[in-house]
Amino acid sequence: MTAYFAYISGENVELAKAEVEVLLNQYPDDKESIWQGRLAKITMPVNPTGFLLERAALVQMAGTILYESDSVDKITQEISDDEWVVNITKQDEFSVKTLCVDVDNDLGMRLQIEKVLGAHIKKVTGARVNLRYPSVQILVLILSNRILVCKSSTSRLRALLRNREPGKKTFFHPSMMNSTLARVMCNLAGVRVGDVVLDPFCGGGGILCEAAHIGASVVGIDLSWKLLVGAIRNLNEIGVKYSIIQGDAQHLPIKSVNRIVTDPPYGRASSTRGSRAIKLVESLLENVDSILESKGECLCLCGDSEMKLSHSVKNAGFTVVRQLRMKVHSGLIREIVTVQI
Repeated sequence: MTAYFAYISGENVELAKAEVEVLLNQYPDDKESIWQGRLAKITMPVNPTGFLLERAALVQMAGTILYESDSVDKITQEISDDEWVVNITKQDEFSVKTLCVDVDNDLGMRLQIEKVLGAHIKKVTGARVNLRYPSVQILVLILSNRILVCKSSTSRLRALLRNREPGKKTFFHPSMMNSTLARVMCNLAGVRVGDVVLDPFCGGGGILCEAAHIGASVVGIDLSWKLLVGAIRNLNEIGVKYSIIQGDAQHLPIKSVNRIVTDPPYGRASSTRGSRAIKLVESLLENVDSILESKGECLCLCGDSEMKLSHSVKNAGFTVVRQLRMKVHSGLIREIVTVQI
């Protein structure tokens, strides 16, 4: 069993932790994840870090833990030189960076570690230092009770998600969900490559686009033809398989899908807020058991906290697996719920 790490963003820590845990559940192997603040130490027989960086919207960095100690004093002596030669070749360009996790930032100690360890790695491997564009990143995580020396990679997905925000899409509508949250919801529903994913309130296709980027075939339903035309334009930009249907989510013309990920219309930009929005959700829940081919945690809903989605789920006879909240602004708190089918 090898030790790995994932470091999540601080936007919504509980949501980010849930995203990591659900993604790790896609591995059938025995595994253990221990959290300290925004840091997860993951022990398992296969390396999950490439998958986490490719899929998780809220993971900033991930990698392999090369060395763990309760002291920084002998950091260069206790790590075998062979470890550096295996992980950094003479042709590589590397950087050494430090990060304090749940401890006060000690800049002097950090600079000393970076200087001493960087000089040692350079001497042992013959590789060059490149602080801006390294091919190998060495990250020293400084915790209250130990230090972790890691071979780390930084998320590229997060920059891609910023470039896919609603205002940068071919079609934009104010009701569209931002790309980061749409990706998180797809992950919480366990969307996999090859799945058929339904959004019965798809609007301009924000969720559909992220499911499609993962590699799913997508089906979108909405009453508004104008929004559906926008969704088609956005999906055509990706070049994926999709079906778009103008219809009422209360009478789903669908026989079988693998996952449902949706953000029912609500709030200031919606004409169906309040009791109408709740009835739409209740109607959806009446039908999900018959159309969801996959079983397990494969339905993810998002709504205004006042809608009390978890109550509707329980009243429909299903189990709420996760109930997460995120503040959008002073007048809106979103509740994200995953459902066991």
